[in-house]
Amino acid sequence: MKTVLVLLLCLGLVGCATGYARRGWTGGYSDMKIQDDVFRIVFSGNAYIGSGRVEDYTFLRSAEVTLENGYKYFIIIDERSATSTSSYATPVTAETRGSISGTTPVATGGGVTVVGSSATYSGKTNYSGGQTYTFRKPSTSNTIKCFREKPDIATMVYDAEQIKNNLKRAYKIK
Repeated sequence: MKTVLVLLLCLGLVGCATGYARRGWTGGYSDMKIQDDVFRIVFSGNAYIGSGRVEDYTFLRSAEVTLENGYKYFIIIDERSATSTSSYATPVTAETRGSISGTTPVATGGGVTVVGSSATYSGKTNYSGGQTYTFRKPSTSNTIKCFREKPDIATMVYDAEQIKNNLKRAYKIK
């Protein structure tokens, strides 16, 4: 019975991949201002989202934070990715069903007389459970530095408006 409940829960969660939203029960983004022009953005996914999408969502949130704070461009000064892994093993259960047949006692005179002395048993034991489910939850963080004008530096400078528009279109985010 427990195995069935776990499977139903897993099937019900398949449609619960982490969406693009503030951090909640199924994951999401969070951000923090480090300095006036430096921010840390984190996106944590659940077991139903791929690491590539988590990276893209972190990138999208980096662009949004840049724009929300009055900047147009950003560079990534630190990027980290991780995956946490956890497992759940269902318990093993055994159910035995069987039947017994033999002679029926017969009541005689004031006592019980057993006719014959043999009995037979037949049964079957079914085992269930014992499956292990492994869950991998990706997360990515970017530390970004923002600029009002495009800096002339020897690193990749991202245009926040273009990043935002392209990723929202690619993932159909309003």
